[in-house]
Amino acid sequence: MEQYFMALAAVLSLVTTEVTSLQCYQCLINPPPGQYYNTTKRLCMHFDKSDKFVVDCPFSTMCMKQEFHLDIQNGVRITGVLRNCATQKHDYHDYKNGTWSPKTEILEPYEEGCSHTDDKGERTTPTRYCYCRENLCNSSTNTNHEGYTDIMGVIMVFNLMKYINSLR
Repeated sequence: MEQYFMALAAVLSLVTTEVTSLQCYQCLINPPPGQYYNTTKRLCMHFDKSDKFVVDCPFSTMCMKQEFHLDIQNGVRITGVLRNCATQKHDYHDYKNGTWSPKTEILEPYEEGCSHTDDKGERTTPTRYCYCRENLCNSSTNTNHEGYTDIMGVIMVFNLMKYINSLR
């Protein structure tokens, strides 16, 4: 009977020490191309902090939120927000003892907190990246509440402006 309890304790210790991956919110600006993706339910324009936006991040130790905006004519600002696991997975091949073998490591290139990209004189869209280490920590709302929309709105506005300019 004592062996039964020891075996049960060993199994329970394995179950309770199982490592779980970080969970982050994921929402996409637009669905990826292809017929096999059912991601339209996870568009950022529908983000509501519900379970359908929660993903496991087995190759990440951080969550990421990316905010960007585009100023268009007449002072109108279009803002977008993207949420996901931080990109930290690094796949490479290692040459050892005369053979190549695939390796994977998790890099730590980010610091917690938010930072803006430096455009270095280029005409780029100002972008703010935020990184955090807690489960579902990338849920905060957009810090710039002026005219939130998703990138599809940006594309439609530019195509409309292009069409109007072609009529002149």
